[in-house]
Amino acid sequence: MAVVTCSGVALATPAAAQAVQTIAPAEGAGLLPGLDNRLVGVGITFGTSSIDVDALQAAQARLDALIAERFTLHARQAELAARAQVLTVVQQEATDDLIMAEANVDRLTALVYTKGSSGWQTTAMFEVDDEFAAARVDQLGTSLTRELVDAMELAKRIRKRASKEATEVAYERVAVDARIIQVEQTELPASVREVRVLSVSAAATLAGASVNGLGIPLATLDAYLRAEASLRYEQPQCGLAWWMLAGIGRVESNHGRYGGAQPGLRGNVSPRIVGIALDGSPGIAAISDSDGGMWDGDAVWDRAVGPMQFIPGTWRGYAADGNGDGAKDPNNLYDAAVGAGRYLCRAAGNLGSDAALTRAYLAYNHSDVYAARVLMLARDYQSAGLPGSAV
Repeated sequence: MAVVTCSGVALATPAAAQAVQTIAPAEGAGLLPGLDNRLVGVGITFGTSSIDVDALQAAQARLDALIAERFTLHARQAELAARAQVLTVVQQEATDDLIMAEANVDRLTALVYTKGSSGWQTTAMFEVDDEFAAARVDQLGTSLTRELVDAMELAKRIRKRASKEATEVAYERVAVDARIIQVEQTELPASVREVRVLSVSAAATLAGASVNGLGIPLATLDAYLRAEASLRYEQPQCGLAWWMLAGIGRVESNHGRYGGAQPGLRGNVSPRIVGIALDGSPGIAAISDSDGGMWDGDAVWDRAVGPMQFIPGTWRGYAADGNGDGAKDPNNLYDAAVGAGRYLCRAAGNLGSDAALTRAYLAYNHSDVYAARVLMLARDYQSAGLPGSAV
């Protein structure tokens, strides 16, 4: 079914590529959604640089800061609007108090002018005849005048303070409104675009980082593990294990890295891995086009495609959506891994022995050399086992 495209046995990452080491993050830092828990915390090597991941983390921090700032700005905008309403009421009340106090002072002044004596309070307001009572009323009038004047001054001060604060609030509201517009219309959209762009390159960096001790890209090993989990539920009698797929993946495409390809966002391999035309040349099977060139780009002959090197016609019978994105693509690590698992289970029924595995691998590629090589690699991966957490 498949075409051997790679050679060489190397389970460890070359020393020259071990320049930057870290650990696999929970949930793949959002780049490998649903990262198998068995991989969280394992040591990984980014090759020569993790600059894409670092840049994404910095961009995400900037985006988070802008989102937080927007929340704070809107909260402050609401506070300023409420304060402006309060100050408007304060200014109006102070103005009313001032008008009333001024009116009362004017009334008193008019009465003094009309009566023409300091005893105006007695005759005009209280009409008392007793001299002692008149003196008391005169004193009361003087006190009342002073209180009214004080009330006028207080109202003026309150209105002045409220007016000053209202001006300050108005200026701040203009600044806050302008900043909200700048953040929401310019900075946030730009930051979101930056994160999206960097997510693609960072996903490739993280997805392609080699798991220490195995030399398998993080996304590829995650795909094998998730395929194991899927088949355990789908065909529990089969007994498929991740390392059985790893043996095939190593020979077929170097785990999705053949020809410079790299695992990317959600396990999509780029550039696509396409085998030679199955045109009946010496040593090559003749298989006419079965997909109209949909997967392999060849409308005349079929070609094996993707990290697990499915022939298009075979893929139709085992196609799977391994990453839940709604597509069934043999060029996707997660889809291809589940499809390959189904194929092995169908070929052997139960994969609990070397004989059964050999039978399954022979069904995958009708070559004794191929089957022996894949089985050897698979058992090597089994012996190495999954690395423990590095933390």
